[in-house]
Amino acid sequence: MENMCGIRVRSLTIMIFMAFAVWSSSFDTCIARRGNHWRGSRGSSVSLAKKKGKNQGSSHHQQHHNGVSKPKPPSQHKAPPLPPSPKVDAPPPSPPPSPPQKGSTAFNVLDFGAKGDGKSDDTKAFQAAWAAACKVAASTMIVPAEHVFLVGPISFSGPYCQANIVFQLDGTIIAPTNFNVWGRGLFQWLEFTKLVGITIQGDGTIDGSGSVWWQETPFEDPVDNESEFIIPLNKTVQQHPPMPIRSELNGKMPSIKPTALRFYGSFNVTVTGITIQNSPQCHLKFDNCIGVVVHDMKTSSPGDSPNTDGIHLQNSKDVLIHSTDLACGNYIR
Repeated sequence: MENMCGIRVRSLTIMIFMAFAVWSSSFDTCIARRGNHWRGSRGSSVSLAKKKGKNQGSSHHQQHHNGVSKPKPPSQHKAPPLPPSPKVDAPPPSPPPSPPQKGSTAFNVLDFGAKGDGKSDDTKAFQAAWAAACKVAASTMIVPAEHVFLVGPISFSGPYCQANIVFQLDGTIIAPTNFNVWGRGLFQWLEFTKLVGITIQGDGTIDGSGSVWWQETPFEDPVDNESEFIIPLNKTVQQHPPMPIRSELNGKMPSIKPTALRFYGSFNVTVTGITIQNSPQCHLKFDNCIGVVVHDMKTSSPGDSPNTDGIHLQNSKDVLIHSTDLACGNYIR
């Protein structure tokens, strides 16, 4: 009986031991599986962290080395560029002429509104250009070539003008033939008065349009001295003074014919290079001037033109004239 109980106890013990062994084996297997899974996850996480750290360190090193980060590559799915719009080349409007800038020493009459077409009255433009040049010492008033300027009676005068002004004449100046412009008659057409160091030079022409005057009074005795016209020599009133009344009655040119170019009361005058032609009366006149030089210029008018002196000298001294061609109805006197 005792042997049977001992056998049973031992059998039960063996069975319990075997059950425990089986349970322990299953538990170790489960623990082992869980451990492998944790180690695998940890390893991949560590590898990923190391990879990210390496990439970030490389990117940071590259940014630090270059100073700027690399731009992202452009998208491969951009819209195609639009074709350029056609350009329309419209001609810009021509700006109106403007006076020269402050500080300039050259004054072109075209910049003051002169047309230079031979028909438009450019008298005011010449006056404005002279007024500007008058304020600047050693300035130049320019009458450009390849233009014809219609200019009425005008006086380029001082005495408050600066010295040594140059009148650069390369174009052509023509006198008006409208009797209304002259009124009762004038003694000069273009006048330079009370100036110091005035020079007229260039290749241009002064055309007095004298034919309309010669046809009206072909052989009248000229009156070219203001004192003789205003105060008679015998201090008495003339019975038939040379008053140009015909211009008011029938529209003819006045009997007092103007000198084309006259200098009055000026010092150190120079005229060179230009041509004066077809003057109604005297071509060039110096009155009350001191220090006159005329050279390499010419006067021209038909041989039968009445009383068209080439150069007229009056109350002037220290005058030098040389290398000058005088071909006109009358010569120097």
